[in-house]
Formats: sequence, C-alpha cells, structure tokens
Amino acid sequence: MTLRPARIEDCPALTDLVMRSKAYWGYDAAFMESCREELAVTPERLATQPCFVLERDGRMAGIWALDLSGEVPEVALMFSDPAHIGSGVGRILWQHMTAKLRRLGQGRVRLDADPNAEPFYERMGCWQIGTNASPSTGRILKRYEADAAVVLTTERLILRCYAPGEDEALYPIMSDPTTMRFWPQPYDRAGVTGWVNRWIDSYAENGYGRWAMLDRETGQRIGDAGLIPMVLMGQEVVDLGYIIHHPYWRQGYAVEAAAAIRDHSFEVLGLPRLVANMAHDHTGSARVAEKVGMVKVAEFDNPRNRNIRTFFYALDNPNAGP
Repeated sequence: MTLRPARIEDCPALTDLVMRSKAYWGYDAAFMESCREELAVTPERLATQPCFVLERDGRMAGIWALDLSGEVPEVALMFSDPAHIGSGVGRILWQHMTAKLRRLGQGRVRLDADPNAEPFYERMGCWQIGTNASPSTGRILKRYEADAAVVLTTERLILRCYAPGEDEALYPIMSDPTTMRFWPQPYDRAGVTGWVNRWIDSYAENGYGRWAMLDRETGQRIGDAGLIPMVLMGQEVVDLGYIIHHPYWRQGYAVEAAAAIRDHSFEVLGLPRLVANMAHDHTGSARVAEKVGMVKVAEFDNPRNRNIRTFFYALDNPNAGP
C-alpha cells in the first residue's frame, strides 16, 4: 500500500474512480452528470490543489484533494474505490490529508458532506457548523469543520498534537508518582515543558511525535501516547509509547491507543518497523505490546532508566516491501 501525489496521466482513471464512488450510493445518471464537472480530476486541479492517491496492490483505491484558495482549507475530493468502501481506505486518506495540513501549518479544514458520507466524517471527528448548497446540484448539504491537530480518533479516544503552553495541563499526569512509577522519576514542571516542546518540534521535523490522549466524549485528559525516534541497542528505531494516568488503568485505553498508532504508523506514515520498550516488571505495558502484535526480541540493561532490565519488543510493517 502506497500514498503518492496524483500525476497528470492518472486523471482519466481518477475521475472514473471518483464517479464510480459517488454512484455507489444509488444516484441516477442525470444526477451523476450534473456532478461531473465539480468532481473531475483534471490537470488544472492537480496544478492548484494538493492531490494524493492511495494504491493497494498496484491499483488505485482512493483519492483526496484539498482546496487551499480560501482562508480555511476545503476538502475538494475524498473518495474510495467502491471495492474498498468500508475497508479502512477512507480513514487512511483522512489521516494522510490531515497530516499534510499540519505540515502546511493549517489548523482547520472544512467540507460539505454528501449525506451518505456524514457518518464517516463524524467518526473522523468533524462537527457540523451549518449548511451549504451544492454548486453542482443545489442540494442543501451539512457543512463540517475539523481540527487538523487531531491525529487519530478511536471509539473512545482522541490523540491530538500538543500546543504551546499545554505543559500546565499535562503536569498533573507526568508529575504523579503512581502514574510514572516505571519511569526514572516523575517529571517536574521544567521537564514537562521540555516534553511538550520536544514533540511540537518533532511534528515539524518528523511528522509525528507524542500526542495528548483525551476522552472523546468528555475531553478529559487521560494520558500521552505516540512515537519517539530514538537509538536503542545501537539501532535507530521508532518507539511506540503510552502513558495512561493511573485512574484510567485497566480500562483498555492503552491497547486502544496503541492499535490506532500502529495502524497509522504503517498505513499512513509508512514506517518499516515499530518497537516498544518497558521495564521487566511492567507487565501491563508488555501485555499492551503483545496485544497489538509485537513480540519480545531482546532484553537489555537500560541506561536511560536506572540501568534496570528492560524488554525490547518489535513489529515489522506487514505492508513493507522486501
């Protein structure tokens, strides 16, 4: 599976994909013809809009495009091939598009949703801000907005990029001795400030980092999770990590977050491998790693954590080539 910029020679096939995806919902020929100009993938679109194609097994499976001409970016296209509707292609496209927005320094995105796509956009964390008339059909469509800082949404969680000044809200978690019992020590205020600033820098440098973990329904801060580029056992690796505040232990939040991060890492970021490391007696963390498919490949004495015995887990990207 690959994500790549659309090319001019792709335009006929991509227009066909978009039209077939739209027609999947039972629209008649007259309606589809009225949409054609608005939905066509043309060289002119590629010259003015970021446009990316998702390929599976060498075949086009989906497309997204952004209109950046206004004050707030607009989703111009977001379509999956009908053969892949319901298979997770839409989620991958959305995550890739919002990652692009963050790279461009954009904090929000808006769209007018086909009624059949409303549940998908709401699952992606969009909220309705009004209605708008379709320029091609005149239908009144729900208008949505989304926060581009939101990296991942799951059934119960939001994983969102840190913002400057967020260290004060994170401090009660990372300074808690129970929550941080397997770390070298709880963080002081300066340490939490450095933690937040480190990941803000990493978003720009690497496209990922650690993220704030929030309850999707209440907005309550549950912890921190994400990806850390580091050197472990002489290897340059990307470490999948998670800190769950102790009042939320044993409720499945770490597994839920880690599974979503694993999929994002492999499907959207294209990372070849993920690792995790934890103290030998941190059985809960080891179980999380195992539940998301990791296997223990080594043990070592960790100079970053009091030289205690540490387990090293790893998982290769199943989509990576040889």
